Amino acid sequence: MRLTIKQGKQSPSTPSALSNAIRFSALTLSLTLMVLSLAGCGDTVIATEGLTSSAEKVVTADISQSVNIGYYEEDSFNPFFMKNDLNTDLISLVFEPLFDIDDSFYPVENLALSYETEGVTLTVTLDTSAAFSDGVQISSSDVVYSFNLAKTSSLYKSELSNVSSAAASAADKVVFTFTAARENAAAALNFPIVKNATADSDTDIPVGTGLYGYSVSGDDKALEYNVYCRSPEPSVKTVNLVSIPASSTLIHTLELGTIDAYFDDLSSGSNSLSNSSNTKTNLPNLVFIGINSSSYGLSSAAVRQALFCSVNRTSIVKNSFKNYAVESYTPYHPQWYVFTESGYDTSGFGLDYSSAGELMTAAGFTEELNYTLIVYAGNNFKVAAAEEIADCFENIGINLTISELTWSEYQTALINGDYDLYLGEIKVGAAMDLSALFGGSSVLYGVSSSDTTGTAYTEYANGNISLTAFTDSFMQNMPIIPLCFRMGTLVYSDRISPAADCDYLNVYKNIYEWSVSG
Repeated sequence: MRLTIKQGKQSPSTPSALSNAIRFSALTLSLTLMVLSLAGCGDTVIATEGLTSSAEKVVTADISQSVNIGYYEEDSFNPFFMKNDLNTDLISLVFEPLFDIDDSFYPVENLALSYETEGVTLTVTLDTSAAFSDGVQISSSDVVYSFNLAKTSSLYKSELSNVSSAAASAADKVVFTFTAARENAAAALNFPIVKNATADSDTDIPVGTGLYGYSVSGDDKALEYNVYCRSPEPSVKTVNLVSIPASSTLIHTLELGTIDAYFDDLSSGSNSLSNSSNTKTNLPNLVFIGINSSSYGLSSAAVRQALFCSVNRTSIVKNSFKNYAVESYTPYHPQWYVFTESGYDTSGFGLDYSSAGELMTAAGFTEELNYTLIVYAGNNFKVAAAEEIADCFENIGINLTISELTWSEYQTALINGDYDLYLGEIKVGAAMDLSALFGGSSVLYGVSSSDTTGTAYTEYANGNISLTAFTDSFMQNMPIIPLCFRMGTLVYSDRISPAADCDYLNVYKNIYEWSVSG
């Protein structure tokens, strides 16, 4: 396989004109706000009284509207202790991060007004026009507090694994120290910011700066509009939280009118969206074929490259993943802004049985080969993909037996090396950090200890080689075979207009624009 590099760079994704207008409106508002100091307290409260007409928020409707969204009542409302997807999908409604992540995984400043990088440090200057739903102005102590909770949270610790510390250098500045210089460091700082000392336990209901704040009174639970939020005032002032059993089928709940919207990352491996309106978003979840390098023939990079060439990714995305995936030839999302800026040329990659056959012959394998691929039986998308892969491999003389296993059996087989190939998935995060795959504490099964891809990745992560050089090393070694990155979807009622928009960390992205009929 010959690799070529395109000249020139593409511009990274930037916030939309609407988003810029919103931020300008918020800045105008912040300049006119009256700041009051609470007696006997270090907190600063931002007042809403006495605003001049030029500083009034944009009001999108005269009538207060509400929507219904599901939650799991056995789970926490604290974002650092949540376990259930229904509750984690509420996070972006109540809390804001330093950086939002768009569909190209570009970090867009939110509570971060600006930032600077120098070596292994990234210094964030906060937007101090932001205030929590109780009116208290945000400060660096809130960010440090939130970071320390996020570092131990199952939701955020992987993304923050390469951030060693956070320290306040001023009331509006926080210095983050990374384990090594990172090209895309800001993207890792997408954890929610909560008010200091409000989120120590799973029973705490923290205070955030988002469009809504928690309103809990006995059995009645809702999200109410946060008048201190910098976003335009929404038509939807109340989000009613509807208790949903963990085992319920959300699409039926929506069709019955019990809820108005929900997000599905499709990790279950099934798609039952019926005819409901929905919108897609990219996920940083790489689906790949793992390889046991100790199996006969698979220690040869040429054989692994032949397998790479013989997979029909276009068909797998369309038929197995029902078009809720994006085909990929490298371990990086093809729409990741850093990857597209690099100009890395993947146009020569794709289904190529001829090249696959030549690679097999050059490696000395002209006889028929027999391999077993293990796959988790509970995921219909992946079982279907395994079957497509088997059909593809037949074209280069490989008989592939598919072994469908329970989750426990699948994990045991991986640990014991009881497979030739496996269908795997890993969430690499918004920063596209591959250290879990190729770092010193690799969780990647079946890769030979002599494989040099891990060394190349460490060199890239430390800034010693380019992304292009690392990707070249990966393509030559082919320790795994990338297939695609999955997508998620926001499903919503036809009562909602305009069309909903979403990002994977901000699933109700344009709820401030929504109008609800009926």
